[in-house]
Amino acid sequence: MENQKSTNNLIAGFSEEGTFQKRLRSTKGSNVYICVDLQGIIRFLDGPVVHYLGYKNEQLMGKSLASYVAVEDLASYDSLLNNSNDRAEFRLMRADGSLFYGEVFVYDIYDDEENHAGYCFRIYDITSRMREIFRLAEQEERFKAIVDKTRDLILIFRGREILYANAVALNKLGFTMPQLKSLDYYQLFSEEDQERIEEFDLVLRDNQLSNWSFEAAVKTASGKVLQCEIDIKSIHYQGAQAFVALFHDVTSYKIATNELISARHEAESANRIKSDFLAMMSHEIRTPMNGVIGMTSLLLNTNLSNEQRDYTETIKVSGECLVEIINDILDFSKIESGRLELEEVPFELQACIEDTLDLFALKAMEKGLDLLYLIEPDVAPVLLGDSNRLRQILVNLVSNAIKFTSSGEVFISVQQIRQLAEYTELRFVVRDTGIGIDNSKLPHIFEAFTQADNSTTRKFGGTGLGLAITKRLVHLMRGDLWAESELQKGSTFFFTINVKHSSEVKPKLHIKGNLPRLKDQVVLIVDDNETNRQILKLHFESWGMKVLLSASGAEALTIMKEVDEYPVIAVFDMQMPGMDGIELAEIFKSDELLSKIPLILLSSTGDLERIPQNLFLSRLSKPVKLKLLFDEVLNIISELTRKTRMNEAAFTLDQGLGQRLPLKILIAEDNLVNQKLAISLLNMMGYRVDSVMNGKEVLDILSQKDFDIIFMDIQMPEMNGIEATIKIFETIPVEKQPLVIAITANAMVGDREKCLEVGMVDYMAKPIKIAELQRMIEKWGAERLRQRNGTVL
Repeated sequence: MENQKSTNNLIAGFSEEGTFQKRLRSTKGSNVYICVDLQGIIRFLDGPVVHYLGYKNEQLMGKSLASYVAVEDLASYDSLLNNSNDRAEFRLMRADGSLFYGEVFVYDIYDDEENHAGYCFRIYDITSRMREIFRLAEQEERFKAIVDKTRDLILIFRGREILYANAVALNKLGFTMPQLKSLDYYQLFSEEDQERIEEFDLVLRDNQLSNWSFEAAVKTASGKVLQCEIDIKSIHYQGAQAFVALFHDVTSYKIATNELISARHEAESANRIKSDFLAMMSHEIRTPMNGVIGMTSLLLNTNLSNEQRDYTETIKVSGECLVEIINDILDFSKIESGRLELEEVPFELQACIEDTLDLFALKAMEKGLDLLYLIEPDVAPVLLGDSNRLRQILVNLVSNAIKFTSSGEVFISVQQIRQLAEYTELRFVVRDTGIGIDNSKLPHIFEAFTQADNSTTRKFGGTGLGLAITKRLVHLMRGDLWAESELQKGSTFFFTINVKHSSEVKPKLHIKGNLPRLKDQVVLIVDDNETNRQILKLHFESWGMKVLLSASGAEALTIMKEVDEYPVIAVFDMQMPGMDGIELAEIFKSDELLSKIPLILLSSTGDLERIPQNLFLSRLSKPVKLKLLFDEVLNIISELTRKTRMNEAAFTLDQGLGQRLPLKILIAEDNLVNQKLAISLLNMMGYRVDSVMNGKEVLDILSQKDFDIIFMDIQMPEMNGIEATIKIFETIPVEKQPLVIAITANAMVGDREKCLEVGMVDYMAKPIKIAELQRMIEKWGAERLRQRNGTVL
């Protein structure tokens, strides 16, 4: 049983993409790999076995390797099994009865428990070389007829005297045979290699070794240098010991390698040019996006209905994600070159998934799809990693799922695979009920510019880059990505990532955990989608509530007739066959007892305003955010107002900042939308500000007025922000110099350092965010007031 276990582990080890398999894949070519267990039984084969031995793999599997070794060479074979040597030469019997000469290297194989499980032999075909070399002493003429046709240079020497050279050697080296015989053997090598080769020869003789391999530079008669791989073997020649040296000229290979290195440098230079172009395009795209995101931020500070606020927040999140995609484009060259560095910042996994689903809510509503997600309870809510890259992965997979799904659902689940001292391994599943993918095409969908449907009449568009980029991002996060699918039944994409544990405080208790007001309260869930029922059940149970489940309106009415305790709240799905959520609510409201149950409606249509308000206390769009659902439930049960909860969660703008930190502020921005946004934000904080369109106007207004802070756009016509800042510090007296804060749409590495080098005190990337702008005013405004205590402007 113990031997059988080792054998199984040995076989399993070769079926996985482990270290040995990677090494095997990178080295195989002309090599044959035969792996045996501790009893010498063949368990694994790879390489051109049929070509070299004449046997099919299945003819050898399960057989003893020793039975194919020439009887005269069994001692050499046994020395490898007994760990006496790690290299040997022996012959194997071919299927036609002839002998195959092999140069063999052995590797020990261990199972998962570090037990010795067997051996793997790497066998290199030296049949031709051995036959000719072994017959050299007895059949010199025949040897010469053969070796003169080989591509390698062959020399035979004894001591430092060259005894023989084949025609290839004479031709490439440019010497005649008498000239070679008059040379010291070491004179063939470059001065840098001569001492090293002499040491090789000494070791060869002292240790009585039969062969040696190395690389060296060989000089020709014309002074040209050949880069050679050299194999030296001890032989008998003309009745005495001598050495045969095989010189394999790799000069062309070395030249090609150097050319590849040069080409790589040229490609890197081209990549830098591409990065500069992307930076310019980033600025052009970010400028209008700044207005979109900034104006939605202003809109969120006005009086909005609950539904309007939800829509506005979705616009804001969508805009911010678009900016992140622009950043991803800028980083793509880093992905290609393997230099992309992932961030390690705390983030909430739930918020990351919900933000992703928000992007596709409208599209899902148009197609009537359910967007669902479930995070297993043992998954830590706060993780340390790159949430932007994780969101990019999810966006690509969910976007594809919705694109290829006309009805049903798209479901995301997250579970913990294992937890180590520093890392947590998570597995994500993105499942859809769409058209599916042919299994023959699954292995290729992660290749760049590849699509499952590559016909000229494709129904679905796309570049074919999304999954390729996604797979590379997953690998950067130390994970893997794969897929399973069945035509017309849907596809499931799996990926794993490794993220660090976060020491940050966990999210507020009201997102997960029991509360006294909810504990043991009964909730009725009515939804025809089984996945959604189970997700809602797990959420309500995590809050300490008891759950009644129903798959239809009729079943719900039957349950209400049989229950001993009515639920304190009921959640209805809008779209259900037979009886939809509105019809069920009307029946509830017409019943004296059921009408007292508060109702929440979940809808995939998004047309919540047309739903009768008198039927439901709350109407939520799918995909439902867990926190929002919790807030609605808690609000209904505890009669807390939605406005109070929103104010607690939202950022508070300091409208009295201008009185607390009186400052003279100048905005330098050529884009009128961005200029208007910045002025509006500062006005809300209590400031009256001046504005100009370019760096030249900055210098003109500074000659007339003094300012405490300048928010300086970097890219402006006539004179940019960098040039203007340099002029300020060259022309304005020190006691009147303002604090300059850079505002730029460029997101390239090194931009911050460039700004600070010319004297700017800080750096803000577009789009401008209210919280960040206020923090800048508070930080540098306080610094300016401290300066005033010493110098009056």
